[in-house]
Amino acid sequence: MNILQKILGTVFPPYKHSVLRQEQTRLFTAIISSLPEDFNEIKQQTLSARLWGLDNWKLYPDFKFVSLSYGGDTLFKYKKRGQNFKISGLQVFSNLTRQFEDIEILIQDNLISGLKIKNSEYQLSEFDLDKINNNGVSKSVFTFPPNEIDIFYDALDQEIKNKLNPDDLFDIDFNNRTFYSFCNLEDGNYLAVDKNLKVYSLVHDAKPMVTGIKISFSDILSEIADNKFDKEKHLEERYRNSK
Repeated sequence: MNILQKILGTVFPPYKHSVLRQEQTRLFTAIISSLPEDFNEIKQQTLSARLWGLDNWKLYPDFKFVSLSYGGDTLFKYKKRGQNFKISGLQVFSNLTRQFEDIEILIQDNLISGLKIKNSEYQLSEFDLDKINNNGVSKSVFTFPPNEIDIFYDALDQEIKNKLNPDDLFDIDFNNRTFYSFCNLEDGNYLAVDKNLKVYSLVHDAKPMVTGIKISFSDILSEIADNKFDKEKHLEERYRNSK
């Protein structure tokens, strides 16, 4: 960061944050781009995303939590529940320690979630990005503690599990309530259930945004699997009833 950037960062904190994110993006992109061919899937999906920051992580204080956003529905394309592992062996040359420092990357549900660079403050100026060594990269199993989605899914009856793709599940918080999305209606709209497995339609441009549907979780999963649930018709009805 040059003198002008430092001055602007002091006067305009949002500018400082923007510059920091740009620098973290350059560092992060260089690291991910250096992964060998065996990790092309991880490289492709990660480099298609947008980095929002490398944040402190209470769960694993030695790592930075990698905040990424994915365009459209690509998150659901890449997410694979239970594919958890650690990538080790990458090294980047540090201008501070004058030696190569170890890098570790945590993958949760096939998505990058954590980054650790030994003896680092994660500042771009610390590193020579032309000196990243990937000769000793390896992959090992890594076990994460169960999250809310894992706990919800594991508690379901086997009959429902047989009809449900666990990779489609994610939690949505709305008005101090948690919903578990299981069907993507496109454009940020979803079918979801609450903890009692009551089915809801979540459509952000409809009024009310959240409304219950009189059908069981098992039955609507069967309708979706048999192509009997018409997403477009459902959305049209939601918009029409909100006028």
